[in-house]
Amino acid sequence: MEQPKSITGGCNCGGVRYRVDFAQNHDWKQGPGTCQCTQCRKMSGSLIFNLHVVPISAVTWLSKATYAEYNSSAQCFRAFCKDCGSSIAWMDRSIDKEIELAIGTFDEEFLVGARDAEDKPLGAYGIALANPKGNHHFIRNEIQGVTDTHTRKGTRFWTVSKDGAMKDSEEGN
Repeated sequence: MEQPKSITGGCNCGGVRYRVDFAQNHDWKQGPGTCQCTQCRKMSGSLIFNLHVVPISAVTWLSKATYAEYNSSAQCFRAFCKDCGSSIAWMDRSIDKEIELAIGTFDEEFLVGARDAEDKPLGAYGIALANPKGNHHFIRNEIQGVTDTHTRKGTRFWTVSKDGAMKDSEEGN
């Protein structure tokens, strides 16, 4: 699996831009993940919120012209663009060491790469950035036959990681 040293991303209108510089020892299995909690669904407009966890220190904000935050629960904030509405990230300020970036905000060149003459993606870092073998949170909200197929691989958590893993399908547990 090819892994980037750094990526860029941002919102749909360009008012929020960032760069992530990955540490040499970045955990490419635990970084990517998903969440199916009600708040993530409503924030993203999707049944599954795809995220990538990085240390806050790995993120350089290139533009915060339209950056805003919503205090979604005690000490937890959801970052978004106040102009176009793009969901950018989730942070727990009681920990204040990590940020969960919305994978959909990563620039396309890092997810799918360049395109051939027929407009087919040539590949980039999509597997590393959105590894389906990562952590899957709030599987208690899975929709049978719809979202459960996406979270079969990786470590599954009933709610959040502090509640303990339910099953790691890679290891057959």
